[in-house]
Amino acid sequence: MGAAYSIAFQAQQTPAHFALVAAMAGHPWTPRERMVVVDLGCGRGHVAQVLAAANPGWTVFGLDHDAAAIAEARQLAARAGLANANFLELDLAALDGAELDQLPECDVVMAHGLWGWVSDAVRAGVVRFLARRLKPGGLVYVGTNAMPAAGAEAGLQRLLRHLAGGEASAEAALHAMARLRALAESGGLNLPRTPMLERLLAEPCVLEPGFVAHEFLTPHWRPVFHEDLAAALAPARLEFLGSCNLAEALPALAGTPAQRAALAPLEGMEFAKDLLLPRPFRADLFVRGRRRQDPDAAMDALPLAAWQAPPATSPALRTAEGRAALPEAAWAPIAALLAEGPARLGALRAAVPEALRPQPAELLALLVDTGLCLPVFRPPATAPAATRFNRAAAAFHAPGGEGRGHFALASPVAAGGVPAGALDLALVGALLAGGDAAHPEALLAQFQPGLGGGARLAALSRIRERLAEALPLWRRFGILPA
Repeated sequence: MGAAYSIAFQAQQTPAHFALVAAMAGHPWTPRERMVVVDLGCGRGHVAQVLAAANPGWTVFGLDHDAAAIAEARQLAARAGLANANFLELDLAALDGAELDQLPECDVVMAHGLWGWVSDAVRAGVVRFLARRLKPGGLVYVGTNAMPAAGAEAGLQRLLRHLAGGEASAEAALHAMARLRALAESGGLNLPRTPMLERLLAEPCVLEPGFVAHEFLTPHWRPVFHEDLAAALAPARLEFLGSCNLAEALPALAGTPAQRAALAPLEGMEFAKDLLLPRPFRADLFVRGRRRQDPDAAMDALPLAAWQAPPATSPALRTAEGRAALPEAAWAPIAALLAEGPARLGALRAAVPEALRPQPAELLALLVDTGLCLPVFRPPATAPAATRFNRAAAAFHAPGGEGRGHFALASPVAAGGVPAGALDLALVGALLAGGDAAHPEALLAQFQPGLGGGARLAALSRIRERLAEALPLWRRFGILPA
């Protein structure tokens, strides 16, 4: 029996974020009120559910070969009344052209954590699906382990598979993790000390066995070079548009000047970035039918809203030589505008003295890649479908307000999801059920009624702190009434 998929929502894998990537690349694209969106390898369906709840005009499909995951996805969608969310159990490798043509034509296809973990037959099925069902102008997102950085995990992956006895369950992963730690303690673990290995050896372990099973225990684990991925997708007539990590479009942030000079023969190639950037995962956006527009004008027109309280000093992007941030005189007017509410990127830039004004791509990457801002596409107001889903998700995923999942709350304002922990889900669920933010004791009683003593005091402290931070943001993004 396979391991249950972990839920790990990432805003960069959603259509709202794709609009930012497209603008930066100078390609005209923005989410429409009516679209068909498909999540390939949807797992338990969380991303597809969030998108369907936030966008009632979209038709959203989640496809996966795991029957248990699809059953769970359908169950929660039914509880939330998401008539526009559809979940299908199928194997793309087994579908011929006639069967593929029974699926809808798509505006957006997402494949997060799929390509680098499946067989050649499944990859070929993905390409056949895209070739036949993606509309002209459609977008395809592929998030996958990437070479050369992910190659450092090859020995670790092979070792874990052997330690798990060839099984791919969460239980097998747990046993493999224990044996890995024992091997490390014996001094016999001669593998590169990658960040992933350090996380596996941490005490207490910070990785769930289900994640380890899906990440490492498949026999088809194969990180891919970007150019090989692009070549594999070429039969579907796809062209690379850009990275969903926006800062990767800023050449000055990749490597030192000397390193970039040494790689001058590879200038403009994604492979050069992959050599300079120490990240084992790529998040790439492709398009069928590339068009052109002025990227600076497109970025300046993007509406953004702060998803955190704007800090007193500029957030910073990591670079090969340290950190890149705005000076105080440039950051202060931007922070002031963001504190007031949503603003277009051009208005934020115009507030900065001309001599200090950042370029559109620089400011967009700074605001979004640091997690400070999200794009917004609708006025701040709640919507029935999002409210139903957020209540249902709270009861389903976080009935006690505890857990390590990386969830999302459906936001009609953002046309997608905003990041949320288990406590966030529980608090929003309690507030939507009629709870009063002025009475945290009553909120706590809704999802942890039996808590007492020091544990109760600690929980109340966490609730008060989180409400102070998040209430205005949840209202801004249409999760709670204003």
